[in-house]
Amino acid sequence: MKMKNTSEHISFRSSWVLNEKSLNLLGKCYAYIKSMLNIPISPDYHRLLLSVSLNKGALATTAIEGNTLTEEELAQVQSGKDIAQSRKYQQQEVENILSAFNVILDELIMEKSPEIISPGMIRRFNLMVGKNIGEAFGGDPGQFRKRNVVVGAYRPPSFEMVEELVQKLCDWLMRHFHYTRNQNFDEAVIEAIVTHVYIAWIHPFLDGNGRTARLLEFYLLMRAGVPSIASHILSNHYNNTRSEYYRQLQRSAETGDLSAFIQYSLEGFCDGLENTVEIIHKYQTEIVWKNYVHDVVEKMQNDGKSRKTLTRLRHLAYHIPGDKFCSIDDIRILNKDIAEEYRKLNLITLRRDLDLLAGKGLLKSDKNGFRANYELLHVFLPKASVPFS
Repeated sequence: MKMKNTSEHISFRSSWVLNEKSLNLLGKCYAYIKSMLNIPISPDYHRLLLSVSLNKGALATTAIEGNTLTEEELAQVQSGKDIAQSRKYQQQEVENILSAFNVILDELIMEKSPEIISPGMIRRFNLMVGKNIGEAFGGDPGQFRKRNVVVGAYRPPSFEMVEELVQKLCDWLMRHFHYTRNQNFDEAVIEAIVTHVYIAWIHPFLDGNGRTARLLEFYLLMRAGVPSIASHILSNHYNNTRSEYYRQLQRSAETGDLSAFIQYSLEGFCDGLENTVEIIHKYQTEIVWKNYVHDVVEKMQNDGKSRKTLTRLRHLAYHIPGDKFCSIDDIRILNKDIAEEYRKLNLITLRRDLDLLAGKGLLKSDKNGFRANYELLHVFLPKASVPFS
């Protein structure tokens, strides 16, 4: 493969075209984010989603660079347990990204002090990426490189050009993407993606360039108002499609055209946002379902049911899933509380309870067993005259 050895692609021009698909994806992303921002969720559930999002993002952006720490191992570390000494540097890499995420969220959400992208910020982010890693980090964190490097088949610009190119990048971002002049959503998302690619092209540091680029992308998306619980989406997408990620970066450097990379990023961003909205909707459905079950079961008191029986029925109805039929044997072991409750009773009582809940419309039954009748919650939803495709 011929090595790229010029900097013509680093042009600081709008070297992309947003085709119809990319524009549609931007529209969908905006709609998903608006939907997310308008769905109330409890503080506890928000904290859970945020923790999951940040952990996934940190693991993904480091995995792209070869880190093999797993979600289980990260949970182990966060619970205070040690991992093997030989992999401590990988733990530090992930912890550095998590720390950087939290610093950024504090600055943007708690302190409400957004900044424009500057050479100082770019160096600061690389310092956060590389701190305390030691020799496993192949450079001086936060310092622009002082020698030339080769990255696979790509030769980044000479180190003598780095400082000037970084300054030009920052000037161009401020001038072209209108952050200080009512930047719109589309501009903000494209700025985030383009900044990511330009840092990869310039390769201003000896190590941590990819993580720094994705951290800047994270910053710009959060600055634009993307919900923090969706902060992991693009890093996750790049990691899950790693070979395509590198192919798109290489292709963009060879052609100087960012159109394909932008569309590739938007596809992953849109899919991730849709999935996050679905998770929130599922949570909301479960909350509404529990409230409805409570009301229906409470009325059974008029049928002479004891408080103990009502509590048992409510707990049973809460935990039967709505997306699949479960046999009676499966239901008996849905969780430890149900297992313990019906161990003290018998199978006949469980069958009677299930039939009673089905008779009240809370469960559906067939030859495979029972499932929650979530369709009851859809009765009052507005119906479109023409189904959406």
